[in-house]
Amino acid sequence: MNTQLECLPCALGSTLRLVRTDIVPPHMRVQLMRRISAFLAEADYSLSPPALGREIHRLIRAELGNPDPYREIKAHFNGLMLDHEAGFRELLTSSSDPFDTAMRLAIGGNVIDFGARYQFDVMETIRGALDVELALDDSPSLREALEAARSLLYIGDNCGEIVMDKLFLGQMAVPERRFVVRGGPIINDVTIGDALAIGIDELAEIVTTGDDSPGVVWENSSEDFRRQFHRADVVISKGQGNFEGLMDVAHPNLYFLLMTKCDLVAASIGTEKGSYVVKKGKSAEDV
Repeated sequence: MNTQLECLPCALGSTLRLVRTDIVPPHMRVQLMRRISAFLAEADYSLSPPALGREIHRLIRAELGNPDPYREIKAHFNGLMLDHEAGFRELLTSSSDPFDTAMRLAIGGNVIDFGARYQFDVMETIRGALDVELALDDSPSLREALEAARSLLYIGDNCGEIVMDKLFLGQMAVPERRFVVRGGPIINDVTIGDALAIGIDELAEIVTTGDDSPGVVWENSSEDFRRQFHRADVVISKGQGNFEGLMDVAHPNLYFLLMTKCDLVAASIGTEKGSYVVKKGKSAEDV
């Protein structure tokens, strides 16, 4: 998916949310917004939104002299979700379908995203995901694929929601499991340190995309990641940024789990903004 004009408010909005925090000194706020606006005026819109986001946030980190501006925000949401983890586990224990409940919690957790233009109430959205009808539901196919799989590649998205990803991973009896994180700090996306902090390594080997884009950008990802992607029996891709980067990449068992956060992505899937989606990706015949 190429960057569209409708993507620009998201790009500016994520910068503005950062500027409004104490992370950016008051004397740098106008300067930073001017720098990002100037960059966007000359940007290559043939790039995907995650690829463009990488360049924006590299510029932000350079301007601030801060390699991980969202560090405290990430720690806050990881801590918040860890505080609720026991309650989430009780929901799984009492559920007649723990796989479905864990999957819905994982999709609901995708609401924690400082890169999206529209922000949602976190806990209300997560709880609401337990009962809402999925706008697109390929989860029966996902279950069937997981039952036959010997290897799984689970591509994570944001901090906070990775606590629910861990619970969902716990429902999968796949012998070989790998959890993918970003290759470096970018917005509130999960990195190796963030994943270790909530114990993902207890359930899966942690690997990286080899890239600091806020979503998998195939051409920028490492050869090791691409090799593991193709070798995995099942790939689960969490979040809108990963969808934007992988929607045209073929795999026989690629599944996107996300909440649609903008009209463009929703339209490409055939849903409304704010929908909960489990969508099977394209096979080689579809590309």
